[in-house]
Amino acid sequence: MSVDITFKQNSTDNKHYRILKKKVDAVVKDLPKSRNTAKKVTTFFCISLYVIVYFLALYNIEHTGLYYMLYACLGLVIVFIFLNIIHDAVHNHVFKKNWSNNLVLIVFDLLGANSFIWKNRHIKMHHNYQNIMGWDSDIEQAGPVKIYPASETKPIHKKQHILVFFMYPLYLFNWVLIRDFKDFFQKDRCIKKKLDKIPPIEYVKLFFFKIFFIFYMVFIPIMLGQSVATALGALLLMLVVGSLVALTILLTAHPNLTNEFPVPDENGKMPNSWLEHQFITTNDVTMDSWFSRNLMGNFNYHIIHHIYPNISPVYSPEATQVIKEYAEENGFQYKSWTIWKALYHHYKLIKYNADNAVAEFNILEEDM
Repeated sequence: MSVDITFKQNSTDNKHYRILKKKVDAVVKDLPKSRNTAKKVTTFFCISLYVIVYFLALYNIEHTGLYYMLYACLGLVIVFIFLNIIHDAVHNHVFKKNWSNNLVLIVFDLLGANSFIWKNRHIKMHHNYQNIMGWDSDIEQAGPVKIYPASETKPIHKKQHILVFFMYPLYLFNWVLIRDFKDFFQKDRCIKKKLDKIPPIEYVKLFFFKIFFIFYMVFIPIMLGQSVATALGALLLMLVVGSLVALTILLTAHPNLTNEFPVPDENGKMPNSWLEHQFITTNDVTMDSWFSRNLMGNFNYHIIHHIYPNISPVYSPEATQVIKEYAEENGFQYKSWTIWKALYHHYKLIKYNADNAVAEFNILEEDM
């Protein structure tokens, strides 16, 4: 049984948190509530778009090129659904009632993922322990790619700055067909530190929705006359397109060389306070457009989301301005990069760990 993580107690930072919360609440209170209605419209639009594109693909099953293109579009729509609907529903930001948001999460199951395990991973692990080795479930999925500088180095890491270009396109493939099963059945997964027992019904739902996803994405087209090769190829294309778009967005906020990866001591105590941890492990992405607000769900305003996850992302732009100004006045490390700069910093982290792996194994070979 691993020790739990505890953050350094800092009365000054606790005071900062309360003062900052009052400032943010004051700004949010005066913002138009109509934004929440727009969020609901976006929810129904994205779900409807997925259904429409899927049936268009079935309707054009004899036109191979168009069929592939429509499945590629499904990959894009899946990402938009995740950013705008699933992520917000997990935080109860789509509807006022929790049961309504939980109902929306069934959409995630229909898209081939598992809403139960992801909700637990995201809320219990990532939001409490981002960038902490062995505790941040989002980085656990990195697999053979070394993200944490302090983690064990393996020979494969020497080439990871090249391998990521082949592995990252398989991100959703891994999520849909591998990762969820690992979280359910492997005892050493980090989610098991906070999730002792999984209800039996969740095992039933895991297999039912996975099978149903493959059934309607692959077998229904085959039953309607599509070739097996094309049906499987279209599914792979959908997952690759979705992977590339998803990682272009998801890799920008935490795992990069400008953020820290604090290491707890043997008793699980962190060197920083909880509030400071949010700033040193997270950055925003400098982007404010119709696309970022309506299709990215303001995901680029990430620091406000980690400090005050109960505040709806529809108010993130104005709330972030408050946090930015307060951070600059009180010595916190607020960071914001363009999306391409953030991705560059992520690649620098991958390359940094690859170079260290080369150096480490060269030393071992010399000692031998």
